[in-house]
Amino acid sequence: MNIRFRFAVILFILLSAIFGRTGDLIFHSIESQLSKYRYSINKRDISVINGIIRLEITARRTNIKSQQLLGFLSVGRAMQSSSNPFREVHIIIHYEIRGVQEILITAPVELVIQLSQGKLSPKQFFDKIGN
Repeated sequence: MNIRFRFAVILFILLSAIFGRTGDLIFHSIESQLSKYRYSINKRDISVINGIIRLEITARRTNIKSQQLLGFLSVGRAMQSSSNPFREVHIIIHYEIRGVQEILITAPVELVIQLSQGKLSPKQFFDKIGN
């Protein structure tokens, strides 16, 4: 085999192993934050695709806003300890009112981190993202 081809295969395997665990590391960090508020999630509730973190939460119809805030805070705190370059955060809230409904809320990473660091109040944060 050509030495360049071998090198490329080895490099691909190493990079796949390193970056393939990004979702696992983020999952454990977010799960830890949410467990402080007695909320549990599964691995399928979090995905990282093209620099977008997506968290899915199930809520009652009376606490949708607090679940949004909890989701953004948890993801923001997890991102503070991560060195991965993320672009955006998507929080999807599933709730039931005459059938299953869902709300998608998006926010830039910079605002989510500012919220989790206490530099923005929840009201300022929701005003800036237009929610």
